[in-house]
Amino acid sequence: MTKILMVDDKPENLVALEAALRPLDQELVAANSGEEALRCLLTEDFAVILLDVQMPGMDGFETAARIKDRERSRHIPIIFLTAISRELHQQLRGYEVGAVDYIAKPFDPWVLRSKVSIFVDLYEKTRRVEDQAAQLTRSNKELEQFAEIVSHDLRNPLVSVVGYLQMLGDGSAGAMPADAKEFVERALHAAESMGTLIDDLLNYALAGKAVGTLRATNAAQAVDRAVSNLHAEIEEARATIKTGTLPVVPADSSQLTRLFQNLIGNSVKYRSADRPLEVTIGAERRAGQWEFCVADNGAGLGSDEAGSVFTMFYRGSSAQGRPGTGIGLAICKKVVEGHGGEIWAEPGGNGGTVVRFTLPAADGGDAGQN
Repeated sequence: MTKILMVDDKPENLVALEAALRPLDQELVAANSGEEALRCLLTEDFAVILLDVQMPGMDGFETAARIKDRERSRHIPIIFLTAISRELHQQLRGYEVGAVDYIAKPFDPWVLRSKVSIFVDLYEKTRRVEDQAAQLTRSNKELEQFAEIVSHDLRNPLVSVVGYLQMLGDGSAGAMPADAKEFVERALHAAESMGTLIDDLLNYALAGKAVGTLRATNAAQAVDRAVSNLHAEIEEARATIKTGTLPVVPADSSQLTRLFQNLIGNSVKYRSADRPLEVTIGAERRAGQWEFCVADNGAGLGSDEAGSVFTMFYRGSSAQGRPGTGIGLAICKKVVEGHGGEIWAEPGGNGGTVVRFTLPAADGGDAGQN
């Protein structure tokens, strides 16, 4: 039940307020002075405060000012009630100290009840949202812990399986029948694929976990690290990575590197067999944010696939025969959104794929040289 605080030095006024608000079926708390109201606010939460202006000692204006000075109570809406101070300058003073409304006595019970019910409804909805957000945070933490535990518990026996399969294949290759050797190779390939899937699932669960304090990060350096990590794959594909002038942005350095590494790696994986792969990375400043572009001339994607490529386990029409788990771009989406940005894909004009994503710009941040 939601609590409403009524503050008035006259008992008969508190009785009138209680009669007007009783149909709301909420808990009504009465205080006969500003000092008593402040004591109530030390330990209780209220949806709204009905505060008399004219009170001996601490009047309504001073009480409201003290309420707004406290972190715990500063966001509680205050409705002033007065039978004397009806002048415009008094009303303005009430709004200045944080009141949301200023009602003259005698008040219409229907009007007062209607106004109070709005703040009660808003308070209850806010509490529900806060509870849901807290539950979601707990669920996310549990999911991250679960992913770490499961990936660890699965990876250890899987390493043993891979090791024994390798020993079986290497040590018994001469005496092993051809079909048995093929089965061992298939099992080894399946085990290695499972290991990749476990790693990708863990990376997905942890993507965004480290996105907390954002520090000035040179995007060009993040790209360089990503290219270095993918050196073998890029060399094998004979790919060319072209980087324009990239900015310094508020980001988590390791997450930004992971983002570029996944995007470049995806281009390498889905390259076209008809032409050498070229990946171009650039950025443009757009109204308080940077829009990055990672474009390639690879196998491309259909316009009907653009909205699905960031979905978990999605593998497009060109994925046949190519390695991958369908999690890499989902990780990219999680990392970008963890930084407060958006990511999307579209077919490239040269038959390849263009991935664009935004990151908030640092205040006064300029582009850094590659």
